[in-house]
Amino acid sequence: MSKLLRTERLTKHFGGVRALGPVDFAIEPGEIVGLIGPNGSGKTTFFNVVTGFLKPTAGRVFWDGSDITTLAPGRRAKRGLVRTFQEKMVFPGLTVRENLKFALIQHGAPDLGEAALVQAMDRAGLPHHTLGQMAGDLSWGQCRMLGMVLALVLKPRLLLLDEPFAGLNRVIAAQVTDMLLTLRDEGIGAVMVEHDMSLLLPLCDRVTVFASGEILGEGLSDEILSRSDVRAAYFGSDVVAGNQ
Repeated sequence: MSKLLRTERLTKHFGGVRALGPVDFAIEPGEIVGLIGPNGSGKTTFFNVVTGFLKPTAGRVFWDGSDITTLAPGRRAKRGLVRTFQEKMVFPGLTVRENLKFALIQHGAPDLGEAALVQAMDRAGLPHHTLGQMAGDLSWGQCRMLGMVLALVLKPRLLLLDEPFAGLNRVIAAQVTDMLLTLRDEGIGAVMVEHDMSLLLPLCDRVTVFASGEILGEGLSDEILSRSDVRAAYFGSDVVAGNQ
């Protein structure tokens, strides 16, 4: 099967500091991949470069076989490469409906009717009645789910999710899990940065480990997490040695 997203020697420097790379990464349609690694390992920088929010220092990004390295974030989103953020990315002074419509305008996407908005709300498990509610009155969990709805109305082919379970209770986290599994059945994949392994690993087809801006390893979760170099990257070599 052809790769939907692929990076080639992707690198990002901030001044004289190498924050990322070189990274060669690829994902197929409908695949769910977990990105794990300690804080500062390059995961979010990777997301920012892949989605066009940061320009790479070197390397290239390919989408469905086309080079999109210089493409603006909005144009990448229109092609189906859509990301969410860990923060509450809403305008509190606008209603939920207005937030959704503004997101469509910002990305140059066609306006959607009420039925399409309701469908996206249903998929994310956000109650219909909140469409007319001010976004600033939503709970933290509801704001996070609104971020999912914003992603869904852009008709993604691949979702890049930055800590999708952070701050969610188990009920809402289960809704996110069900949604992602349904999307996978429809051929819509995801790359997820997440620290809660109990929620992440059961969803993943494979896991990619970042350390010091590079990929330390890739594979099935049990194989990856049993490696001493991966455990050392997370917990430190002294801790790993002490447990042997």
